[in-house]
Amino acid sequence: MKKFASLLSILLLFGCSNDTEDKERITILENESNVAYSESQNLLAPWVCLENQQEEQSNEPFLMTFEVTDGLKSIVDKDSNVSIDSRNLLNGSEEDISNLPPDGKSFCTGNTLPLTKEVNQDELENMVTQGGIKVSITELDGEVISSYTIKEFVIGKPDGSKIKP
Repeated sequence: MKKFASLLSILLLFGCSNDTEDKERITILENESNVAYSESQNLLAPWVCLENQQEEQSNEPFLMTFEVTDGLKSIVDKDSNVSIDSRNLLNGSEEDISNLPPDGKSFCTGNTLPLTKEVNQDELENMVTQGGIKVSITELDGEVISSYTIKEFVIGKPDGSKIKP
């Protein structure tokens, strides 16, 4: 019985160790992610910043998907809901995608979501802040790495940048 208790104690000790905890390999930087509204072009531009947490997996491809939910579904062009493959993020660029995101450094990207009808800016802001756009980072096999509901609404440009008041 003492051997069993000792074995159980060792298993619990190592099983609960912080060192064995899997850390997300890519983290969504919530304080830098937002949804910009471009009134001149009547579109939303979700902007998401990511940071690599595990250097040894920095060149592993992943998918980033923007999911439009709730009231926004009825006013966003349905063809806008696409997944972005990390291998295609820098098409046409001279940068090597295998280095993105670099360990400990962040990079940002996004997508434009054309609106199918005019909506009051306050209504639109309310839809976004109530959780209308969710971004998910997944492995190519569909396993979720990280997900976050973007709730920060800003007035901006189609590239996701903010307009300074």
